[in-house]
Amino acid sequence: MTKDVLYLFLIGHVLGDFYLQSSELAINKNESFKILLKHSLIYFLSMICVSIPIFSFTILKWVCIISVVHFIVDLFKYLFKKKFATNDKIEALLYCSDEIIHILLIICTAIAIYILSEPVRYISCIQYLLSKLQINVINILSWILILLIIIQPFSITIKKVVYRYKPSTNEENGGLPNAGALIGMLERSIILLMLSAGQYAAIGFVLTAKSIARYNKIAEEPKFSEYYLLGTLLSTTLVIVAYLLIF
Repeated sequence: MTKDVLYLFLIGHVLGDFYLQSSELAINKNESFKILLKHSLIYFLSMICVSIPIFSFTILKWVCIISVVHFIVDLFKYLFKKKFATNDKIEALLYCSDEIIHILLIICTAIAIYILSEPVRYISCIQYLLSKLQINVINILSWILILLIIIQPFSITIKKVVYRYKPSTNEENGGLPNAGALIGMLERSIILLMLSAGQYAAIGFVLTAKSIARYNKIAEEPKFSEYYLLGTLLSTTLVIVAYLLIF
């Protein structure tokens, strides 16, 4: 059950910190304490919702602890940005540090539940369905988690990390709005499918196909080629690492 709890909490975190948090909310929570409280409440409700299959007072206690610590971490980030000026590099460091702390907190919570032998089980109706249908819950949770991660969180992470390397003269002339983000999502999805099927060599063809579309720009603009390569390698690395850690 420890792995079930861990994956459910991670899914709740991804939903609360990315999918249920609009771009406007993500920006304003660093400028308004009221918006920060709103985000924290949404995060808490997200954690509660994903915990329904294993809900108990024990789980509620740990959800409250995770949510409170999440708020404290975000509060420190809020106070830091209020006091100090930031640039793209600091923004990326703050973002990465923030997410690493949140994830480590959830991992430590799952370990604590295991060490303390806290009573955790699926509610009776869920348990009945699982036993009757012989469902592999861990496999389902693993796929839900990694699919959620490779779409929104990874897109934001890549943008935060490589944005400061983006050439100032780079204009997406003739390109479709937000096409790059969608291409990245499809690229990571295909790589994930190739990994799950054991077709590792096919990953190279995916990256080649992506490069062909930008061949002229890559050949003519060295700065753009480095920026493009950095984003592509980071995207691929994140998918592979996530797959190895989750599966």
